[in-house]
Amino acid sequence: MGRRYKVSEISAATGVPPATLRLWEQHGLIAPSRTPSGYRLYSEDDFARVHQIVRLRSVLGLNLAAIKSSLDAASSASPRAADEDLPSPRLGHEIRRLRKERKLTISALAAQLDVSPSTLSTLERTSRGASVPLLRAVAQALGVTVTQLMASPVVVAEAVVRRGEGRQLPSLGKGIQIRELASGPRMMDCQEWILAPGAGSDGFYRHEGEEFIRVLEGRFEIEVEGLGFATLDAGDSIYFESHRAHSWRSAGTGPCRLLWVNTPPTF
Repeated sequence: MGRRYKVSEISAATGVPPATLRLWEQHGLIAPSRTPSGYRLYSEDDFARVHQIVRLRSVLGLNLAAIKSSLDAASSASPRAADEDLPSPRLGHEIRRLRKERKLTISALAAQLDVSPSTLSTLERTSRGASVPLLRAVAQALGVTVTQLMASPVVVAEAVVRRGEGRQLPSLGKGIQIRELASGPRMMDCQEWILAPGAGSDGFYRHEGEEFIRVLEGRFEIEVEGLGFATLDAGDSIYFESHRAHSWRSAGTGPCRLLWVNTPPTF
């Protein structure tokens, strides 16, 4: 049956107040099971659904009726498409392994990240519940990259990568697909990103290095500390120092495809 979560655990991991979770249940957005005594218990699917609702509210600004319609439509999609949005099971295991290797308690690492211990504990157990900024912070605190947390090590790939080739990395969240165009101990992270409409970073983050983004298809919005807000269409690009806090999202009605390069490999 899988693990079941109390309403307090779901609330702590997602930042959604228990009263709001109960409201969403009344509107048919989530349907937790009940214990014989009437306490709500949330499944892994319920957990993922809460994150989808949060994204649809904060990124797309949808009301509850529109969110329910969107979720119902997504439920009828192919199982394969749904699986592509699941985080890597490796993620939680790797965070726990690295944390213990560095002799850090969950509370100590959570304090470094400025999150609750329950949020970090949930991430370690389920590999779910992390935005891109939080994953970046976890990776930095543990001295690795996000890619190293999520994907198994690989040998250096061929110099020529044909269309459709390259390693498909585990999803960072709903609507985010990343294909690695250069693998191994390189000086650059070279990746192709495909973002569903509305998919984004869910907040600002920063790290070492510099990065270059070119929009190949669709529309992309990005805000960079000190540089301001920009809307990029196909053919547009941006280059900035990664220590500047930045936040981004797919802004068009269709998929957004990007060439994204980080140097040194810090993502």
